[in-house]
Amino acid sequence: MTESKYKPRIGVTLPDEGYRMLKYFSQLGVKLAGGEPVALTASEPHYGEKLDGLLLAGGRDIYPPRYDQPAKREYTYDHNRDAMEEHWFHDATEQNIPVLGVCRGAQFINILRGGSLHRDFSKVYEKAEYPNGTIARIFYRKLMFVKKESRIFSILHCTKCAVNSMHTQSIDALGEGLEVSGQEANGIVQCIEDKNHPWMLGVQFHPEFMLHVRKYRRLFRQLVKQAELQRA
Repeated sequence: MTESKYKPRIGVTLPDEGYRMLKYFSQLGVKLAGGEPVALTASEPHYGEKLDGLLLAGGRDIYPPRYDQPAKREYTYDHNRDAMEEHWFHDATEQNIPVLGVCRGAQFINILRGGSLHRDFSKVYEKAEYPNGTIARIFYRKLMFVKKESRIFSILHCTKCAVNSMHTQSIDALGEGLEVSGQEANGIVQCIEDKNHPWMLGVQFHPEFMLHVRKYRRLFRQLVKQAELQRA
């Protein structure tokens, strides 16, 4: 009997409550790519476990005082998740394991590197009014323009990529060591990366809701592949 192949263990940071579709499809993306998703939540952070890669998934807004902005009134922030993700991000950085940030995850990478956010990009950029409602935002598409010399281009193989729009905040000042590799025509940042880290990407769109498109499955496949290479 042949021994089963090792599946890289990819930590997937998730909220404790709600976001059922996001939880399911974020972990499905890892499974389809050949990895073993390990759900990391504030209530079950699994500190001390050996991970081969890290996926910072979407969710609630990050606490604005982390980037010197006032908190919204009557908005429930998830401080415990913020702290859990900060722990795992620093651990991933120290261990040089691959990191993929999605939406909130990309924003948190930027914040943890000292960057900031536009809290409402429609007030900053022209032609930045997009459909509201979950269904409209999942199926609506806008163009992301990608730099050819970037890592994201080497994965998606397109300079004009149709992506979904499920965010109201966007990256403002870039954090240390990060660079923009994809953005909309109006300037909204859609992808950041750190070329000084073995493999770190942040995307503002949600590839887990576009798993039917091969190039977006490749994002998860590259995360798992890089985890395999790092483990070797």
